[in-house]
Amino acid sequence: MRTSLMKFRVAFLCHLVLLIGAAAGFHVWNAWHRPAGNGIFPQAVIVEEGMTARAIARKLAETRVVSDETDFYVFSVITGNAHKLQAGEYRLSPFFTPAQILDHLSRGRIVTHRVTFPEGSTVDDVARILAESGLARRERVLELAGDRAFLDSLEIDAPSLEGYLFPDTYTFRKSQAEESILRRMVQTFRKNFPEALRDHAAQRGLTVHDTVILASLVEKEAMVDEERPLIAAVFFNRLLKDMPLQSDPTAVYDIPGFNGPITRHHLERETPYNTYTRTGLPAGPICNPGKKSLEAVLNPADVPYLYFVSNNDGTHSFSVSYSEHLRAVKQYRERLGASSGDSEGS
Repeated sequence: MRTSLMKFRVAFLCHLVLLIGAAAGFHVWNAWHRPAGNGIFPQAVIVEEGMTARAIARKLAETRVVSDETDFYVFSVITGNAHKLQAGEYRLSPFFTPAQILDHLSRGRIVTHRVTFPEGSTVDDVARILAESGLARRERVLELAGDRAFLDSLEIDAPSLEGYLFPDTYTFRKSQAEESILRRMVQTFRKNFPEALRDHAAQRGLTVHDTVILASLVEKEAMVDEERPLIAAVFFNRLLKDMPLQSDPTAVYDIPGFNGPITRHHLERETPYNTYTRTGLPAGPICNPGKKSLEAVLNPADVPYLYFVSNNDGTHSFSVSYSEHLRAVKQYRERLGASSGDSEGS
């Protein structure tokens, strides 16, 4: 009798364990294959560097991408994904299953953002564009742009990143640090100014920094690609004659947010950048030049021009003599109807 009772109890316990296991297995299977969240709309979730699987599960629960923080954490552990979850910005739907969410996080299927920096953008422009895109803090970008230790880490022998943040279209992540973004832009500059071009610059008696400064002036003056080598030639011809470069944009470079006509008052300002009040090159680049302006400096046109003035249509009139230049300036003023206080051009 006792033996039969023992067998019954053992059988009962076995069946109970099986039922509990089956129920637990069904719960796990159901939770694994049904939508993980209790929200309605997809959410942008940023997983920061160094976040643990538990912290990520908590963040997913807070954004309602998953409804049970503990379940999701357990799933990440038992599937071997807990240490594979990657930092970045993700677009996750509450209708994703835990398996789909883990797949996104473990494979790093992050959201990236395309951002374009136009040719001639300044460091301040770069900082503003990054901030407006939600990719960086403006103040941090400006701080790094003049940080000596950061510049040394990039092997830039200049007081600022101005001129070395190559204008282009980039793809960045929101989780990316400002240092990483700026480093990428400097690397792109180097790809577009390789060793062969550096050697070419040296043959012309130019350092890399000199080349970037001149290219920044060409970038700010030129609107038509065909004129870039001509404008570069004017600057070289003036340097050879020890004439001031008289590039209008240099007179207002250090005026924050300047946007307006350049007047005689601007041209008379005493600043390290103003090429109307000093001879030689300005104190540094006045923008970040593109590849065509860099190439124009290394391959200027073989022309004797010493002056140029805007035609008010994107092109310029080039002159050899000052009298010829004055006639071009007069024609420009007649077309524009400008006052005598406006800039006379280079």
